[in-house]
Amino acid sequence: MSDMSVLSHEYKTASELSQHISTALILLKKVYYHLPGEEAVTPEELDRHRHALATILTTLVSLLTVPRPQQATSALSVSIPETLVMRLQAERRGDLIYYLDDLAGVAERLREQPIPLDERDLALLDQLATVADAEASSVYRRLMRI
Repeated sequence: MSDMSVLSHEYKTASELSQHISTALILLKKVYYHLPGEEAVTPEELDRHRHALATILTTLVSLLTVPRPQQATSALSVSIPETLVMRLQAERRGDLIYYLDDLAGVAERLREQPIPLDERDLALLDQLATVADAEASSVYRRLMRI
């Protein structure tokens, strides 16, 4: 496989993950903050995105846990790039255990009805969306240099 093919696949994976996280987060914020467009969000759509985001978080926790559980990579239809996992491990080196607990807690709350999220949960999801977007941008820049 050529460098272009590998980077192209890596970019597709990173950008899809970033898109999933951002879309779900936007819907959650519309509902949480009662923003314009909240009325257009159907309960089914919100549930679908909540559960998808919870699955992403659960899979990410599995991938960041050492040693990794066997089912960590097969639990999600959206792949999580290894470079994103490494980036989070590097950024959260000093507080990774607490970060994993926070991610797991948000994933649990996303599965509950009604959604008991708070400002800290949304801030954590914002940070994750920023890291996922930065990873997609990084891969895109490498792709453009070829």
